[in-house]
Amino acid sequence: MSRLYWARNDGMSGHVWLSERDQEALAQEMLLQGMGDFPIQKFAQGERMHVTVSEIESALEAASPDPVGVDQKLWRDWLDFLQGASSSGGLLVQ
Repeated sequence: MSRLYWARNDGMSGHVWLSERDQEALAQEMLLQGMGDFPIQKFAQGERMHVTVSEIESALEAASPDPVGVDQKLWRDWLDFLQGASSSGGLLVQ
C-alpha cells in the first residue's frame, strides 16, 4: 500500500492510500494514456519520494478524462487528486 500526500495539505484533505491492486491499475492506465514518465511504478518500492509539480503537470497534459482500461471512478478520482497536488506543491510518497 502506498500513502500519498499533497506537499501542502491541511491534514483533512490532500491524501490518498492506494492498494497494490489500484496502484497497478492506475500505473497501467497511465502507460496506456502516454503518461509513462510519471513515477507511479516506484511507489510500490516503499521509498519516500517527492513528485514535482512539473512531473504532475506533464502527466496531466497527456491524460484523457476517459479511461481505457480502468474503472472510471478510480480514474477520475486519481486525476482530481493529481490536479490538487499540482496546485499544492507536488506529491509526497511515504
